[in-house]
Amino acid sequence: MKKYSGVTLVMVFLLLFASCSKSSSEELDQLYTEANTGNEKITVDPIKMEEDLLLLVNEHRSSLGLNTLVKSTSAYKYAEEHNDYMISKNKLSHDNFENRAAKIADEMNALLISENVARYYTSAEFTIDAWINSTSHREAMEGDFSHTTLSVQLDKDGRPYFTQIFIKVE
Repeated sequence: MKKYSGVTLVMVFLLLFASCSKSSSEELDQLYTEANTGNEKITVDPIKMEEDLLLLVNEHRSSLGLNTLVKSTSAYKYAEEHNDYMISKNKLSHDNFENRAAKIADEMNALLISENVARYYTSAEFTIDAWINSTSHREAMEGDFSHTTLSVQLDKDGRPYFTQIFIKVE
């Protein structure tokens, strides 16, 4: 009987939440994904995720007639350091972006730098879909850039954090 009452209570809560919510279905899907990912154990290969997501970003750019981005190994350390920072704070952020961008600009003679961050997405496909559906993330992906770097790192619970840096070098 306890199981039945618990299930009934959950169903009532979900119906109430769904009927009162004014959020878009995309926002609800995002909340659902983040909530579930935070509560279930997942297995992510961060190296494969980096490769897959870089490929998807370049495929997206190509589909729009944009140049594909060259992978920058020299800027990777900055994406990796930013993931370490976000994991230590347990939050998404663009904190210290100006500092990262200045260092990359000095090292690579970059003219323009931007970045996208994300966390908890369990596949490259989910990540790029979220970035495409976000105006600011999509604009960064589709910007006038020549190079990119992407770090995917896992927190202590195995949940992925993403930092992708976009760089324009002449």
